Amino acid sequence: MRVGTLVQTAAAAIFVIAGLRFAGRPHPPALDVLASARLAGPLLPPPPQIQTTSAVSIPQLYLDPVSGLMWVLLAAVLIMVLLDAAGQWIDYSDDPASRAGHGPIWPLFSAALFSAALWPWMFTEHSGWLTVGTAITAATAVVAARRAAGRQRPAIGFFAGWATAIFSAALAGFAAARLALPVQALAALAILPGAAIGMVAQLWIGPSIGYSAALIWAFCGLAVSTMGSDPMIALAAILGISGMATVLVRAAS
Repeated sequence: MRVGTLVQTAAAAIFVIAGLRFAGRPHPPALDVLASARLAGPLLPPPPQIQTTSAVSIPQLYLDPVSGLMWVLLAAVLIMVLLDAAGQWIDYSDDPASRAGHGPIWPLFSAALFSAALWPWMFTEHSGWLTVGTAITAATAVVAARRAAGRQRPAIGFFAGWATAIFSAALAGFAAARLALPVQALAALAILPGAAIGMVAQLWIGPSIGYSAALIWAFCGLAVSTMGSDPMIALAAILGISGMATVLVRAAS
């Protein structure tokens, strides 16, 4: 029995169960979401508008979605993590011969999954622990994604990109809580630093499009979930997506 595959499978199961339990638990809305009619029309449903400046409101959108795009992103992350674990039982690809000089993937990826499973318990008004936890997860996952680049394991890069987006949101919330910024500025802060970090990380990871794809998806979901008709968030999303698209093309080529 491969110990690494067993540990990764356990980490994947715990992460998925924690994510589903947090997103599907019966509770009053974690965020005060109101329908905004400013973009509504005969063919467009009114988008959700978040009316809160809580330091944890933006990162929580990724695990407690209020828009369909965020729900699909969360589902994609959970499914890909499970499929990667199952794939290691079917076709093991973490042996020394296939690592091309890189270290093993499973210890880092498993550690990132265990760390991410703890996030739901970090959503408090004291967002320092959430910032530290998401930073550890993102950094660990990015290193795992570099080791997995070119190894036909897109789930690792995708998870790393998603974790980077949540870390950027948590960092923005931690800073904005001390400045009492409105949600529009908070959402923009959650996108732009994430794009800067993501561009550098993607260039370091190498040929793996999953990382950039997850960040672009996250930025789109965040903009849809928060912008209403605010141009600041739309502009930040466009800049972030443009930057990540540039490095995505480079990684793909």
